[in-house]
Amino acid sequence: MTADLHTHSTASDGTFTPTELVEAAHSLGISLLALTDHDTTAGISEALAAARRLGMGFLPGVELSAEGPPGKCHLLGLGIDPNYPRLIETLRQLSQNRRERNLKIIGRLNALGITITMEDVLAHAPQGANIGRPHFAATLVALGAVADTKEAFARYLGDEAAANVEKETLSPAEAIALVHEAGGLCFLAHPGLLRRSQHETHESRVRTLTALGLDGIEAYYSSYTPANEAFFLRLAEKLGLLVTGGSDFHGANKPDVPLGVVRDGQPLELTLLPSRLRALAVA
Repeated sequence: MTADLHTHSTASDGTFTPTELVEAAHSLGISLLALTDHDTTAGISEALAAARRLGMGFLPGVELSAEGPPGKCHLLGLGIDPNYPRLIETLRQLSQNRRERNLKIIGRLNALGITITMEDVLAHAPQGANIGRPHFAATLVALGAVADTKEAFARYLGDEAAANVEKETLSPAEAIALVHEAGGLCFLAHPGLLRRSQHETHESRVRTLTALGLDGIEAYYSSYTPANEAFFLRLAEKLGLLVTGGSDFHGANKPDVPLGVVRDGQPLELTLLPSRLRALAVA
C-alpha cells in the first residue's frame, strides 16, 4: 500500500483534471492520495467524488505560499475541511491577488518587447485553472518567444527573472493558523528546496516554524537523495515533528516528476506515514 500526498491538478498548475489525477493514481495502485493545489481547493470536490467511486483513500489538501518571518516557504495543509468559510474567503482573496499579479506580469513582458495578452494565456490554460507562471511559460513557448518552459522561467518568469512579480501571500504564522482552523495538519513542503540566508540552517528555520505551530515536514520527496531523506527524518524525530511525503506531481508541467514516485525513484509505503495523518483521510 502506497501514498502520494503532494499532487497538483488543473485547478492550479497541473495538467491532469482532478478526476484524471485520481484515476491515474488508482491505476498505479496508490492507496492514499492528497490533492494539494496551489492556494485553491477548487478541485477537491471532484477528486473526492472520483476517489469514493474507485474506493481509494483521499486527503483534502492545499499548498499555501507564505512569506515573512522566518522566510519564504510553501506549506501543505493536509486533512483540511475544504468548505471551511474562512479558508474559502482567504483563498478567494489570494486568487484576486494572483489575478492582479498576472496583469502586472503581462505588462512587464510587453515592456520587454513580447506581445502577449491575458487572453493568450487563458487560451493556453485549462478552463477554470488558477492561472500562474506555468501557464505564462506555456504561452511564451506557443508564441515562439522561447524554445521551452525552462527557458521561459530562466529568462522571464523565475524568481529573479525580468518579468516576475512577487505575489502577495500569507505569512507563515497566518498560513499555519489557517490550516489548523480548517481542521488540518500543516507541513513544511520540500524543506530541502528552501532558500536560506547565509547563517541559517534547515534546523533553525524548522525550529522557528515549529514555534509557530508547524506540525511536520515533508521528509519524503521526489527529488531527495537517500541522504536528504535520512537528514529530514532525523530532524523530524529530533524536533518531535510528524512527517509526510509526496511526488509534487504536475503532469506535463513537470514531465520529469512521475505520479507516485516519492522515495529515490520508488513509491512511498503507506506505513511510513504517521497514523495521525492517515486518520484524516475522508475516502
